[in-house]
Amino acid sequence: MKPSLSSVARRAALAAAVLALAGCAGLQPQTTEQIVQQRAQQRWDALVAGDFAKAWTYSTPSFRQRVKQNDYRDQFGRAGQWTAAKVESVTCKAERCTAQVSLTARLLFPGFKNQLTTGEVPEIWVRDDGQWWYLPPL
Repeated sequence: MKPSLSSVARRAALAAAVLALAGCAGLQPQTTEQIVQQRAQQRWDALVAGDFAKAWTYSTPSFRQRVKQNDYRDQFGRAGQWTAAKVESVTCKAERCTAQVSLTARLLFPGFKNQLTTGEVPEIWVRDDGQWWYLPPL
């Protein structure tokens, strides 16, 4: 038995309504914590991928004036290689946020090949000219 034209029209209208509501949910403004969490995760995704040039772009403008993109890789030791990173939480007060990042790294010391280590690190994010930036330690 074929569905009636009105039945098809009702289903189409219902599908359109569901899509419209889903679209409206995407228009909700993000909280400061969500914005910082997203930017922090993007930065760490770039670091894990070895894309230091991209990760550098998340640093504060003042840091980028002092440390050029080509020299950014030198800011990190060579004793390990990140294999995973997840921003677990972000807490903010005014113009400053702290992101807690869970890291997994492969140790590159002789005798420790393929040994993984995990830990959490806090990192500071600050707002400058309406944008959130990673504030590297001095």
